[in-house]
Amino acid sequence: MTAITSQAVEPRVRGAIPGRALYVGKHGELYISRKYSIYRSEDWGASWQLDCFVPSPVWESAIARARLGARFLRHYVAAFQILADGSRVAVARDGLYRAEGGETRMRRVFRVTRGSRPLNFAADGPRVLFGEYGDNFHSTEVLIYVSQDYGRTFGVGFHFPKGDLRHIHNVLVDPDRDGYWVLAGDFGREPGIGLLSKDLQSLEWLNRGNQRLRIVSALVEPDSLVCGTDSDFERNFIVRIDKKDGRIDDLVELEGSSLYAARFGPVRVISTCVEPNPACPSRECSLYASHNGVDWKRFAVHEKDGYHPYFFQFGTIVLPYVCNSEPRGIFSGQAITGLDDKVSFVDFSLREASPRAGDEERKPP
Repeated sequence: MTAITSQAVEPRVRGAIPGRALYVGKHGELYISRKYSIYRSEDWGASWQLDCFVPSPVWESAIARARLGARFLRHYVAAFQILADGSRVAVARDGLYRAEGGETRMRRVFRVTRGSRPLNFAADGPRVLFGEYGDNFHSTEVLIYVSQDYGRTFGVGFHFPKGDLRHIHNVLVDPDRDGYWVLAGDFGREPGIGLLSKDLQSLEWLNRGNQRLRIVSALVEPDSLVCGTDSDFERNFIVRIDKKDGRIDDLVELEGSSLYAARFGPVRVISTCVEPNPACPSRECSLYASHNGVDWKRFAVHEKDGYHPYFFQFGTIVLPYVCNSEPRGIFSGQAITGLDDKVSFVDFSLREASPRAGDEERKPP
């Protein structure tokens, strides 16, 4: 096995403009949201224009004018991607919305009637996939929905038996495998990572039944998944999970749970979250950056604000979906002091790490 090369990552954070980080396109286009309006910049944040918006009821928009009202209602765009045909898909409070390329007003293409809105979705050519999320699926099947026509229509793609798991955190495309990684939660035997076949006919569990497998987002590497864990009663770590045998290796202990992971070119980034957890009582959340997925540098440390975490959201650093290959990006804050509903820009420089005894022998764990 080839030894891991080590370069030190030096982040430089600048700016703080209103909004929530959503998406970085392959040509460096930036997308952020302000409540239900989505803005685009093609000059790395120097100027912004309205790209599209999610329509909402008058009463909801009125309450959401106040920041605490928006936080209480969860009135924000939770996920957003540009599909291969140029259409845009967004997750809002009551479902998935879509706009054709060039359209400004989005329309709802999937209404959530069970549980709450999905946390994430996957885009794979004309396919869009997401799993059900919520706390009321104990006595029913949990479903993965799929669209085969760029998000225009959705149907059931796969179902888990009654009582098998609590909900789905994410579905991830793996370019090196003929399938999709499904991340499930939350307790007992429920948390796990399974590979769903490309034809959506079968799922094989890689590993399950461990809080180290309670994952919301992950970096898909050729031989592993690298991610932050999301336990609310155990200590949390950045872990490496081997794709062949499901072996779990702890890399770095975190101050809290993790909801986001992104790759800004050669730099991997994982963020943390402040939520009530007796094993992780810290009120800080932050970003962790790595060039090789093994050595991690903590930066952009922020503190949870004084508002109730369940009514007015956990303190979280939000990372966007990223399709760009440059070592720079954006992130935003939620319910944290000084960065709530604000977008910051980050540039990474790489330099050779200082040699340490045994570095030439270092291998992936």
